[in-house]
Amino acid sequence: MFETPEYLSPSSISTYRQCPMKFKFSRIDRIVEPPTWHTHIGTFVHEVLEHFYQLDAEARTIDAVKLMATERWTAGEWESQVTALEKPLGTIIDFKRTAFECMTNLWKIEDPQQTELINMEYELFTDVEGVRMKGYVDRFLYDENDGKLIISDYKTGSIANPKFVSEDEKYFQLLAYALMFESADQEETSKLQLLYLKHSANHEISVTPVKLAIARGVIVETKEGIDEACATENFACKKQRLCDWCFHKPYCPAHQ
Repeated sequence: MFETPEYLSPSSISTYRQCPMKFKFSRIDRIVEPPTWHTHIGTFVHEVLEHFYQLDAEARTIDAVKLMATERWTAGEWESQVTALEKPLGTIIDFKRTAFECMTNLWKIEDPQQTELINMEYELFTDVEGVRMKGYVDRFLYDENDGKLIISDYKTGSIANPKFVSEDEKYFQLLAYALMFESADQEETSKLQLLYLKHSANHEISVTPVKLAIARGVIVETKEGIDEACATENFACKKQRLCDWCFHKPYCPAHQ
């Protein structure tokens, strides 16, 4: 019998639903995946924008984000981090160019001088229908129309293909955060935003009781599945096209 994780996160729930065995490698066996070119770009962009939005509104300019990127690059020793990657997809200049393009594309999505965030990288730790949940929200603000929350998530990768990812799956992480805010802070959420910085696109939906109910059901159903898998020590493998990009493929039972 495996010990069940102390808590779940929206991302770990998505991992289990994508492939229970991948969840086992990550959360039960605690195998840490090394960073990649793409995850480093995402982390660096998130870090810069978090500090950028701490500036006074009138100071939030493209020149300011460029200066902030330079400061965070040095403070975080990012050159050595990128150089240490096993499979870099370009030079340091390529990395900086891609990351900075994501940052400046923010101005095509919103006006940073008119965007007043309530908090960033906000930790939530609460129960949803008896399931212990933990997560970090990229950012949130209040909707001027109804005073409810607008939860946003930065994305530096590609836009999910609707042929393979349903709307409920696409927004599951943010819907889970909405449920967590409701549980922890009694805050209601009106909108969810996926800010695709690489593509200068804001994908937004309104939160409805039906969408929250579906997400709530996913959380409970997944927790039950994880508990059973831990009790029986039986985590299923889901062979799929994504296996070719999975870090765990070399030792996964499905590929032996």
